[in-house]
Amino acid sequence: MFRPLALSLALFTACPHRAPPNELAVEYNARCADALTRGALDDAEALCDHSLEFCDYYWDAQTNKGLIRKLRGDREGAKGWFIKALRNNQDQAQAAVDLGMIYVEENRLAEAEQLFLQALRVNPDYAEARWNLALVKLKRSRFAEAEKAYRQLIISAPNVTAGHLGLARALLLQKRPMEALPSLERAVLMEPGRAEAWLLLGVTRLELARHAEAREAFSRCLDEAPDEPECRRLLRGLP
Repeated sequence: MFRPLALSLALFTACPHRAPPNELAVEYNARCADALTRGALDDAEALCDHSLEFCDYYWDAQTNKGLIRKLRGDREGAKGWFIKALRNNQDQAQAAVDLGMIYVEENRLAEAEQLFLQALRVNPDYAEARWNLALVKLKRSRFAEAEKAYRQLIISAPNVTAGHLGLARALLLQKRPMEALPSLERAVLMEPGRAEAWLLLGVTRLELARHAEAREAFSRCLDEAPDEPECRRLLRGLP
């Protein structure tokens, strides 16, 4: 049984000195990862179990076990494996991100934030960690910090539409619609089929009293998602 979370998090920074996993453990874990990619969860679990028989503290195999548990809908089992992986290697960035995402779902936002920061200390260009960090900061109403995180995400992953949309949201929440506009215009160019981007662009144009341009954006939103209720409501409300 795992210790309470506060103690578990403390253990993440006390990584024991471990010998590198042996070649067979690495080989079976690589095959586990391949099976995971294919969605063959039974094969993946058997291969990861075999990897751990050769090296019972192998953090990559433990992380994959956590992913398998998560995909099977076993949240508690997934958390246990991610915690194990981090105990054995505090630099296991993927385990930190996946555990953090579970904590976001559980509204344990402060703990999730620390895990995303831990992953970014290992790899500052880890886009998924940066995205989740920015999301947590938005949820915690730390909008200026979220803005900074989204700007850093865009530096490392400029072609990810969600980064530009996130930056726009952070700016809008700070009452800066004019600054949000270029990010939204870029987002709809990058992914014109994304109704969410057209909705946010329409809302921003509306705040800037650009009614004709807002109408165009809401219409495009409905072209992409005819059942989107907010786009329909806002379009009807325009003069």
